[in-house]
Amino acid sequence: MTSPSRSFLLSFSLIAALEITGETLSNKLLIYACKPLIMLLLIGWVVFQRPNWQAAKMRWLLIGMVFALLGDVFLMIREVDLFGPGLGAFLLMQLCYIAVFRQEIRTGKQQITSRRIALILIPFVAYAGGFLIYLNGPFHRAPGTTGLWGPVIFYVVCLCSMAVMASLRRGAVLPGNYWQVLVGALLFVLSDSFIALNKFALPFVGASIAVMATYAAAQYLIVTGVVAEEPGIQAIK
Repeated sequence: MTSPSRSFLLSFSLIAALEITGETLSNKLLIYACKPLIMLLLIGWVVFQRPNWQAAKMRWLLIGMVFALLGDVFLMIREVDLFGPGLGAFLLMQLCYIAVFRQEIRTGKQQITSRRIALILIPFVAYAGGFLIYLNGPFHRAPGTTGLWGPVIFYVVCLCSMAVMASLRRGAVLPGNYWQVLVGALLFVLSDSFIALNKFALPFVGASIAVMATYAAAQYLIVTGVVAEEPGIQAIK
């Protein structure tokens, strides 16, 4: 597999920038035209690469991207509240990406010790716990989570699990690819944190810019990194 061409990167960046502009100006036409194109461009690029569809990870990747596209569409529609379905679509996307990373670890024959898992879990558990306490804990009550608190907790667990699995790819893939996908997974965590912060706790100026910039970059890095992935040369001891 080859890396995306410069023209594709420019096209993708332009679409993301136009969508962010639409969000900033509350221009529904720009939002409706450009937001679905973010994932559609990536899906088209993946299909054009003609990857090995016999590989389980590629099937999981494409299914996850379709769920991400559905999530984008649900959250794009403002006339009705589709936050719940959007949350569900992105949750399914995360489960698919977790399956992708798991397949890469298995293919790379990477041995995962319980000690390594525990060390990687510590920062993510601390972040998720602290963020959830802030959203609905004793120091801040977020009435916006009413009826969604259970799903939000489950979503955060799946979100951090995706980042943990991306972290565990180390040694199963080449270093450059490892860091690319890991940065993408971390940007996804950051993007969803911005969404939760803005919706449930502390609405802030520029939220749409922060959310979409990190989201678009995250999807680009994860998808192109997975497609270009090659087995690592040496496993981590």
